[in-house]
Amino acid sequence: MPRLILVRHGQTDYNAQQRYQGQMDTPLNAVGVAQAKALRPRLADFKLDATYVSDLIRARQTAEIALQNHPSQITLKLLSTLREASGGKFEGLTWEEMCQQYPKEVELWQKDKVLYGPPEGENVAQVMERVAQAFNQILKEQPDEGRTVLVVAHGGVLAVLLCHLMGMDPNRLWQWRIDTCSVTIVDMYKEGAILSLFNDVAHLDIAHLEQRKPNPVIGQEETPPDSVEVK
Repeated sequence: MPRLILVRHGQTDYNAQQRYQGQMDTPLNAVGVAQAKALRPRLADFKLDATYVSDLIRARQTAEIALQNHPSQITLKLLSTLREASGGKFEGLTWEEMCQQYPKEVELWQKDKVLYGPPEGENVAQVMERVAQAFNQILKEQPDEGRTVLVVAHGGVLAVLLCHLMGMDPNRLWQWRIDTCSVTIVDMYKEGAILSLFNDVAHLDIAHLEQRKPNPVIGQEETPPDSVEVK
């Protein structure tokens, strides 16, 4: 079974503004482009056999920039099943705006994200179902031991995938902190999955780690817009 290299897309303006991004097709901002460029030497160490990417533009841009001149010269395979969770009517809103405009819906959503989703959006159970479809497709197409597969997707989707692989309660997905342009490695075996590397940002300037503010929407934190240095 393959080794999975999981990468979250680079920063967008909505990440920097702490807005619920969901499936809005927002491009990388200048920081996100710099982050993706900083990924190049990090990924150059891996011989990649396949790359699967969310079809949303921020993930595509991240993969295209990060893999420019990569020795493996592989084609990106775009999967809609790797899209971020749909935020429905919450998309584009800050936490404060969500609470003001949809107080009852936010209360239900915070009680149980597996059962309840944003209005007209997806709950965690629905996201887990399609992420499992994506994972099963990857395993079917890349079944051989020793293969290395890159997956470029989104914070929520990668957290759900990690819950699925590690046998965790999906209600605890917020405990997976997955930063923009971070690298996580999961080695797959018939007996189960081993988390070999998690949320690695050593390729970025990490002096900003102490400056980050909690994002109440996703339980993670976002990188300030001026904090990335390409190494």
